[in-house]
Amino acid sequence: MDKVRLGIIGGGRIADLNILGYLDHPQCQVVAVCDLSEEVARKRKEEWGAEWCCTDYKKLLTSPEIDAVEILTPYDLHASMVLEAAQHGKHISVQKPMCLTLAEADEMIHACREAGVKFKVFENFIFYPPYRKAKELIDAGEIGESLSINMKMNGGIGGWPVPLKNWMRTLNYEAKTTAGGTNLYDDGFHKLSLARHFFGEIDAVKAWTDFSLGVIDMPALVTWSYQDSAVLGVFEVTTSFALELAGKYYAADERVEILGTKGYIWITRCTAKLMEIPPLLLYRGGQTISFDDMRDDWADSFHDCGRDFIDSILEDRPPLLSGEQGRAVMQFWLAIKKSYEEKRAVRLEEITG
Repeated sequence: MDKVRLGIIGGGRIADLNILGYLDHPQCQVVAVCDLSEEVARKRKEEWGAEWCCTDYKKLLTSPEIDAVEILTPYDLHASMVLEAAQHGKHISVQKPMCLTLAEADEMIHACREAGVKFKVFENFIFYPPYRKAKELIDAGEIGESLSINMKMNGGIGGWPVPLKNWMRTLNYEAKTTAGGTNLYDDGFHKLSLARHFFGEIDAVKAWTDFSLGVIDMPALVTWSYQDSAVLGVFEVTTSFALELAGKYYAADERVEILGTKGYIWITRCTAKLMEIPPLLLYRGGQTISFDDMRDDWADSFHDCGRDFIDSILEDRPPLLSGEQGRAVMQFWLAIKKSYEEKRAVRLEEITG
């Protein structure tokens, strides 16, 4: 295959970022755009230089002009759309979270495997350049043996203008479809993916959460252990309703601290840009080393994630994150949910369906 002919299903706000890695890939052509709103579909067609647009995703999936699809729809629709796309022989990238249940995930993975198509869960955080550099430093032994990873996510005000009615619709939708877990499931998928990306498979979790406004799962605290290492994992979720967070995107400030026997690593931001400090810091041997000459815009992670999907097709290799890896993140979240509901530690092997 010399070029991947791509179709986009869903033209909402996040598509502004998801599209980046496709538009400048020399071997990718955005052929078609689908959205329920004809106005949005036409607008995106013009913006992205697509050949045609439609409002019925089935038209896109059945088109012989399309090799691969990017699915950017609400996640209760993901399973059925992925199954249809696989049936028609399309390579598939689906926005995280991949679906609602492990049973759905298994069906999606099986369908793509049987159809012989690539299946990627579009998870951009693991492509954020400072996170990728941190992983390189850890693997190179720069901080010695890793001891702990501490992740903090704090929401605030500012960033992209989003009408309150849209926020409330999203919160109510997510609370209904996931039975809670607005932060830990939706946005949390990024952080849970990072936890696995850095140190491997999760063994057990212990979680506590409160629910603000009845639907927002915060403040929350999650701890976990790994199967093959003694690293301790911690994830803290809070919101500062009067704190302005600088940045071009959502008002969410992420910070990661990784401790080793010989040093520390700090990743100081991702989505927002709270302070003008280097995005990555390494402390070792009594000295602090700053990494301030790297790509560190949140959009860079989307760009590189999209390119990975196209490259996985061209190179005939598994994408990062694969369907199997996306399923493992879902199992991690379901164990968290079971833990805070039952007020006990939960081993991931308990989560089977």
